[in-house]
Amino acid sequence: MFKTIIVDTWEGWAPIASFALTASIFGGIMIRAWRMKKDESEYLSALPLEENPTAPDNEH
Repeated sequence: MFKTIIVDTWEGWAPIASFALTASIFGGIMIRAWRMKKDESEYLSALPLEENPTAPDNEH
């Protein structure tokens, strides 16, 4: 009596594509973090988070 209509539009693949894009970006960031050398990690951890105009010049 009633038939189901299957509509294959962007609504079907958009969530999958969004998840794949998000997962690939997250995976790329994780791989870059795991492969980072200790020297680079220490350098980045010592960088200031905000500009402080009253602080002395630091050429770190």
